[in-house]
Amino acid sequence: MSATFSSHLYPFKPAKRDSRVDSVSVRLQPWLAFLELCRNTDEFAQIHSKFIKLGLIHHPLAFTRLMAFCSISPYADMGYARSIFNRDAKPNSFAYNVMIRGYAQSNQPEEALSLFYEMVCDGNSTPNALTFPFVLKACSKLNAIEEGREVHGQLFKYGLGGDLFVQNGLITLYSCCGSVDLSVQVFEKIPRPDIVSWNSIITGMVDSGFIEEAHSMFDRMPNRNAVSWNCLIDGYVKSVCLEKARWLFDQMEGKNSITWNIMIGGYVTGGLMKDARKLFVQMPLRLKDLVTLKLMIDGYAREGSFAEVLEIFQEMQTLKIKPDKFTIVNALSACSHLAALEQGEWIHGFVDKNNFKLEAVLGTALVNLYAKCGKIETALSVFYRIEDKDVEAWNSIIYSLGVHGFGKEALEFFSSMLDSQMPPDEATFLSVLSSCRHSGFVEEGRRFFNLMSQVYNVKPRLDHYGCMVDLLGRAGLLDEAKELIEKMEIKSSVPMWGALLGACSRLGNVEMGEYAAKHLMEMDPNDPSSYVVLSNMYAAAGMNEDAIEVRKRMRNLGIEKVPGCSLIEVNGIVHEFLVSSDSLEETSLVYATGL
Repeated sequence: MSATFSSHLYPFKPAKRDSRVDSVSVRLQPWLAFLELCRNTDEFAQIHSKFIKLGLIHHPLAFTRLMAFCSISPYADMGYARSIFNRDAKPNSFAYNVMIRGYAQSNQPEEALSLFYEMVCDGNSTPNALTFPFVLKACSKLNAIEEGREVHGQLFKYGLGGDLFVQNGLITLYSCCGSVDLSVQVFEKIPRPDIVSWNSIITGMVDSGFIEEAHSMFDRMPNRNAVSWNCLIDGYVKSVCLEKARWLFDQMEGKNSITWNIMIGGYVTGGLMKDARKLFVQMPLRLKDLVTLKLMIDGYAREGSFAEVLEIFQEMQTLKIKPDKFTIVNALSACSHLAALEQGEWIHGFVDKNNFKLEAVLGTALVNLYAKCGKIETALSVFYRIEDKDVEAWNSIIYSLGVHGFGKEALEFFSSMLDSQMPPDEATFLSVLSSCRHSGFVEEGRRFFNLMSQVYNVKPRLDHYGCMVDLLGRAGLLDEAKELIEKMEIKSSVPMWGALLGACSRLGNVEMGEYAAKHLMEMDPNDPSSYVVLSNMYAAAGMNEDAIEVRKRMRNLGIEKVPGCSLIEVNGIVHEFLVSSDSLEETSLVYATGL
């Protein structure tokens, strides 16, 4: 709607005066039509000012429509509605009701109660059957049971104690406040409860944890609808009684999207992705929506089934369902883990084409993708475009630069992060120390390791100690690395001793290598890595008998070395190659459908 109402937009011609027609109503109609076209407060303000200018503001129909629009329409503005309401010296019951309803549906339900008490004290208006349901709704949202009981008492004063809509509101109120016994008392006094009454009491019982009592009430229902079934199925799902939930699911006729999503969501939450997948395949295509696909993508992402993530994402495109930001982030994360650059670039193009805001979470996912696939310049380009960078975005670019050998640039970004007043966290220092490790910056590593606790009050974790041990080991400072492990405040871990063993192997220090391997084997006797490294180290030092003895020990313990593997994307398909295999067809294990 334009800022002004020009003549070519005005489709109504002035009507000739007719004594049999209310001239005010005639002048009012076109402006009421314009009111229906409003989509925001600014447009509404133009219509409002026009009503005032033309002297139509006091017409009952004009006032009613104006109040309704700014109180309960999809474009409601309760502040504006209150300003109109306050100009009425003697507001009637309608004015109070529409304001109470608007506040009850807004994020200011306490204002609904305030207006209700004002209405009760106002001699020009009287609460009626349209007042109390929304007053009770406001009490429910505020969990205000004492105020609700007072309102309950007022019902009898106005002769509304037996009104069905009001009674349904009472059931919801007491259920929301945890007083299921009171909601049951109200329900049992209703002579002919309707479907809303039954669903309200069942929902209240389910939400309060009385799932079996809710089931008994469900069995008493003369007629059930989808809400009834979905509520009980959801209750069993949340109670982790998936077998009972599935039994009800299978009994239900006329399942809707919500029903399928509840059951699939139950399986996903329980980590039962095979069951979730079976149900997903059975689900009619016309019922699949964004919620369904997000559930499957989230579930596969949590269990690390990244090829399946991309498969579901492709189905989302086939069904022409537009993904949201978090779905895209999961898909990009899957591309990163699979090094599926081509598909990641397609998703990036989709993001740009659909004008997604490049905020921190989405931007960080793209940075990780490009960095993981070796396109560090593109990762930097994306980072610079991120709006409102958070600590995770900074951590990502610092880590990415570091692992690609740009240690100096990584530390410069860390300095820029501090200049931007973004406080570093544990992950930040892990990224910084990792950068120092990859670039061999020993002095800088020592300095940042000390800065963690001394300046930024970040207590080093095992990962930080592991980075320092690896950094010192790579620099040949084995004694200092060993001393750091033995003097650390927290218990040493496998990665630390593993880093020291790896450094000993590279430098050929058999004595300290044996010392590190001993600790590793004590901490994790079934890990083949320590045995293999120690055996190789003996072999490199010409100690063949010792090397053979380590290998025999592995065989006696039943320990096998897992073959290494690598991933490569060819024409949209991600292939996994195992060590010692020379056949692409034999080892194409991971499939990610082209998008």
